[in-house]
Amino acid sequence: MFFFNIILKGDSLRKTKLFFINGIILTITALSMRGIGLIFNIYVANKVGSEAIGIFSLIMSVYNFAITLATSGIGVACTCIVSEEFAKGNYINGIKAVKTSIIFAILLGGFSSILVVLFAPIISATWLKNMVSKVPLLLISLGLPLISVSSVIGGYFSSVEKPYKSAISQILETTVKIIATVCLLYFNPSKDVESICIFLILADVISEIFSFSLNIIFYLIDRRKYISKRSLPVQMKKKIFTIAFPISITSCIRSGLSSLKQFLIPIRLELSGISYSLAVSNYGLIGRNGYACNYVCKCSYWFF
Repeated sequence: MFFFNIILKGDSLRKTKLFFINGIILTITALSMRGIGLIFNIYVANKVGSEAIGIFSLIMSVYNFAITLATSGIGVACTCIVSEEFAKGNYINGIKAVKTSIIFAILLGGFSSILVVLFAPIISATWLKNMVSKVPLLLISLGLPLISVSSVIGGYFSSVEKPYKSAISQILETTVKIIATVCLLYFNPSKDVESICIFLILADVISEIFSFSLNIIFYLIDRRKYISKRSLPVQMKKKIFTIAFPISITSCIRSGLSSLKQFLIPIRLELSGISYSLAVSNYGLIGRNGYACNYVCKCSYWFF
């Protein structure tokens, strides 16, 4: 009995130590990404000008809402269920839960992409006053399913106490994004607002593809010891939906109100008597900081 208690205490200490180590890794990574994002986005804002940043910030507000719709709840549900099943020793059900979560993520990401495609002409004409076409908005729809699946894999790594893999993926994604952005802007023959927005979004999509590929590789390697062909109980699928749905609704409402607030700023400035172009440019002066905030919001699904 004495030795059994020692083993339990040792295991508890190990888990506590691992918890703090993982927390430190996530905290350092999150703060580093925010710092790097802030510095880099200041560089981009100074390079492309306030008007382009104003329009791009508005597009990013749509992007953030679409990401919220594509990811809200599903990563958290994956983390909760996989942690619960692995704690019980039901590794097979845990891996099956990840597979089901990925299917839900693809459906949510696809649904979010379809909504963006459908509403892109309306957003471009009504809210952006045709300062850019629907092309930048269509581009953001390409990465939504990838982001959604990546959020599930990030939730899996959190549940199996390996968040450092998500941290590595996020660091490399940011590196690729910076390199792609600098290269695309450097070789951009046209300096108009739309082309700048297209290249900025394209750099983001490239980084998302890279991050998605890396996460899939990490996941396939990690899950080898759990592979099985047993079917997943139906009640677990319902459990995933039960956890994810309330989180998704509340997150979408919060993100939607935030996006609406961003669009109302230049519209209200226009009512003061200035042109919409000047209103967007003035908004872009604020957006030099807002652009960095949009970057942080976009990356938050990895860590929260």
